[in-house]
Amino acid sequence: RLSPNAAFRESLFDAMADDEGAAYWEGVYGQPIHVYPRDRPSGSTDAETGELERMTDDEYATFVRRKMWEKTHAGLLEERARREEEKSRKEKGREEARRIAEEMERSLRRGEERRRRRVWKAGWERYSAAWAGWDGGVEGLPWPTRGGKREEVGVEGEVREFFEKGLDREELGEKEFSARLKEERVRWHPDKVQQKLGGTVEGDVMKDVTAIFQIIDRLW
Repeated sequence: RLSPNAAFRESLFDAMADDEGAAYWEGVYGQPIHVYPRDRPSGSTDAETGELERMTDDEYATFVRRKMWEKTHAGLLEERARREEEKSRKEKGREEARRIAEEMERSLRRGEERRRRRVWKAGWERYSAAWAGWDGGVEGLPWPTRGGKREEVGVEGEVREFFEKGLDREELGEKEFSARLKEERVRWHPDKVQQKLGGTVEGDVMKDVTAIFQIIDRLW
């Protein structure tokens, strides 16, 4: 049984013998093996071809195998580079998709925040308009809650949130927010409210008025 080196040498010379052999062994090895001629063309001064002429059959077979490996290796390197480029392209695509998704999420959050601010602003405007049109009766007293209802005064955090978000503390800044709260503090002072309501006011109503005043006082 021939060794691998001997087998390759025999296939090489068979491929060099005729076109049929060349085609057969090209199919076996996946590339032509008869393209490294040993004979120097007439008038050629190619140093490598001259060197091949001086090689033994074994040396020549080794030379061809090395050339084939280099060609295959070059193909592998090219394929690896192509795959790395494709991988890089896909990664850039994923990064771009992530960037777009994050930007979209930020945009949606900003949109939601703008919507919430518009809702609170509208609520504050209704509250202010209610005070402007108040007839002095306890039934029409504008309560500082989202629904404008007295029963909401006792809900945890309701009044505080109404003043902070209705006035838009963040947009106003602390100085202006404090100035606006001062006005509300005067408005909701229990003595002031009782006076506006005619002096005699139901105890539960005054309890809620006092609670509002205390919340404003703590915020202020």
